[in-house]
Amino acid sequence: MKILIILSAAFLAVNALSIEPQWNQFKITYNKRYETSEEEQLRFNIYQDNLEKINRHNRRYEAGLETYTMTANKFADLTQTEFGDMLRSQSGSLPEFEFEKRPSDEPTPIPDSIDWRETDKAVLPVKDQNYTGCNSGWAFSATGALEGQNAIKNNARTPLSEQQLIDCDEASQGCDGGSVANAIQYVIKNGLTSETDYPYLGNQTICQAQNTTITAKALVTLDKTEADLQQAVGSVGPISAGMYFDLLQFYEGGIFHSDFCFNEEAILDHDVLVVGYGSEYSEELKEERKYWIIKNSMGQDWGEKGYVRLARDADQCGIALRCSYPIL
Repeated sequence: MKILIILSAAFLAVNALSIEPQWNQFKITYNKRYETSEEEQLRFNIYQDNLEKINRHNRRYEAGLETYTMTANKFADLTQTEFGDMLRSQSGSLPEFEFEKRPSDEPTPIPDSIDWRETDKAVLPVKDQNYTGCNSGWAFSATGALEGQNAIKNNARTPLSEQQLIDCDEASQGCDGGSVANAIQYVIKNGLTSETDYPYLGNQTICQAQNTTITAKALVTLDKTEADLQQAVGSVGPISAGMYFDLLQFYEGGIFHSDFCFNEEAILDHDVLVVGYGSEYSEELKEERKYWIIKNSMGQDWGEKGYVRLARDADQCGIALRCSYPIL
């Protein structure tokens, strides 16, 4: 038994040494700084565990057992619990104001696929909300939907201010989380200025709203089905959506699908922007694999240049359970 313990400790030591160059490059690439040597050792241990998980997953991908790849990105020194804790958007009951529902009459014909990054150029560049300091995905999802409608309706492509929503939307909790519904209701009442006039700081400050770039008339909520989400994306434009995001911590590329990304409203913890949908042929499965195109707010160094393709019509991550868009 003593020999086995010694061999195990020796293996761990050798393994730690073998990934030290990767760890050092990780710290340089993402400008990681730790206050104490104990904290750095803790983060190194987490990084090592995550790297093993990532490599194991990617071997399964190479064997045709997974549909997406993982990478040791800027979140690789965090546990899944820590990553999830940073996401937490508001959940629970909707705020007390009137929503409009999508018309239930004959739906508008929609294309088999659409990408609003190309159609009307209705999607502005990916932004980075800085998760280490501010849980503001809700604000980025809201501005993304407003920017999309502004581009489609007014042919205007003006980045809007997430910081104003963080500082001024009193129904939300700023960097401690918020809701797209509250954000749009704030814009209906008060308007919203541009990112240039009210730039993003990544922390909550005193409300300093002055100029108004855009206003909204109403918020439309969708039925909680992927069919209604597809109809809205195909006919209206980019759609705000809540989703369970914890399992996408290391997502690199491909079509994300997991048996553990449950379709439950109670666990939705992040807000994103659905900007399109499509499909690709799988040689392994000999069939088309359908997906959503989703814009995130973690920077262009996450996922597919800031985007994730999520398996469509597969009840993944609650993507259709909390969806809405503004009317300008």
